[in-house]
Amino acid sequence: MKTSIIVPAHNEEKNIKNFLIALSKKIKNSEIIVVCNGCTDRTVEIARNIKRKNIKQIVLREAAKGTAIIKGLRIAKGDRIGFVDADGAFSADDVARIAKENADCIIASKWKGRDFNSVNSSVGRKIGSRVWNFFVRNLLGLNFSDTQAGLKFFRKKVIKSIGYDFICKGFEFDVELLYKIKNSGFRIKEIYVPVKKIGKTTFNASHAPRMFANLIRVWLGI
Repeated sequence: MKTSIIVPAHNEEKNIKNFLIALSKKIKNSEIIVVCNGCTDRTVEIARNIKRKNIKQIVLREAAKGTAIIKGLRIAKGDRIGFVDADGAFSADDVARIAKENADCIIASKWKGRDFNSVNSSVGRKIGSRVWNFFVRNLLGLNFSDTQAGLKFFRKKVIKSIGYDFICKGFEFDVELLYKIKNSGFRIKEIYVPVKKIGKTTFNASHAPRMFANLIRVWLGI
């Protein structure tokens, strides 16, 4: 069974090499699709110089996580298809474990079974996460503890069923993806995965209005 792993990467020159090599070694019979989106550092150059046959690279001008993942989904050939953030927040061992889970869709969660103080993140990010989660649960009925963790895998038939037409192209992409999967009748399994380290984030408060507006559009179906 072949596994496709999409790695959206925005300015990850400090992490990308070690993480890609670890993934390549850990997950056999895989293709790793690195989508460098809007990079202004050496990420593209470093990824290009990794000499491994199963690592492919796409370079996008647009710095948008959702756009990067959709681009990878369109060319992925695996029986299992997933994506993971390039910052190394999740270990290659955990990526391999999630990829093998028996479910239509499997999502990692930093929050499942954990309280506020036990989650490995800054206080500000944890507060923002809980506000977002409350909104997502109540608007779209997605009763998961963590829709935003950057580690998710799917059976190929799931991606074929939901297609590639998305409203959300930024950080809110994960929510629309799960909403489409749930409404298509597929089973979504959420399991706790520890965060190896707290990665940097390109999110800032100015993104929030657009993210909320896009989820309203998803809810309304427009």
